[in-house]
Amino acid sequence: MCWLAISPAFAQEIGKLYATRPPPGSAFIRVASIGDIKADTRLHINARDLSIVDNDAASRYRAVRADAPVRLSIDGAAVGKNITFLPDRFYTVVVAREGANWSAHAIDEGPGGNASDLKAQLRFFNLMPGCEATLRIAEGPTVFDAVAFTTVKSRAINPVEALLEATCGSSNVSLKLPPLRSGDHYSLFLTQAGGKSVLSGQFDETEPYRDR
Repeated sequence: MCWLAISPAFAQEIGKLYATRPPPGSAFIRVASIGDIKADTRLHINARDLSIVDNDAASRYRAVRADAPVRLSIDGAAVGKNITFLPDRFYTVVVAREGANWSAHAIDEGPGGNASDLKAQLRFFNLMPGCEATLRIAEGPTVFDAVAFTTVKSRAINPVEALLEATCGSSNVSLKLPPLRSGDHYSLFLTQAGGKSVLSGQFDETEPYRDR
């Protein structure tokens, strides 16, 4: 009876993050890049294509088996060693070019749940090398402080519209937060593109599960 009482709109919002449920014990991973990445770069997880939509900083989450190593490749070349993830947790795998090769660093985001269905969940990733980042509301309070390189901080917030400013070293960039609703999960990424700092954001979504 409780499930019957859930509105279609609310169920759709939950589906953005969780989509079709995979087997119990799966891990959820997505890929983001430090620095520039070409539009025709081919990303693969376990030999399956993984796309990053235009203007997004990261792919959608993909459910993977947590009891087996995950193979990440870029343009057909393996990236580092295979990684094994913990079950029932969300990860952002950050890739970076080092000369002719690519490296990968997995950021553990935790179980991914929201403490309250009345709030939205906000995540802030610092992918700017060489500095700690701060995120604040323009002419307002600090939201996240001292976020180290290749780490994330998260918190539940009241659904609001706001202009956000990110500072890292001498760089200062801004982004208008889109309208958030209760139950939304939204990620902000501070990165570099074309030699300039960029603050971008996207709603967190999970691919529909496919058995593989």
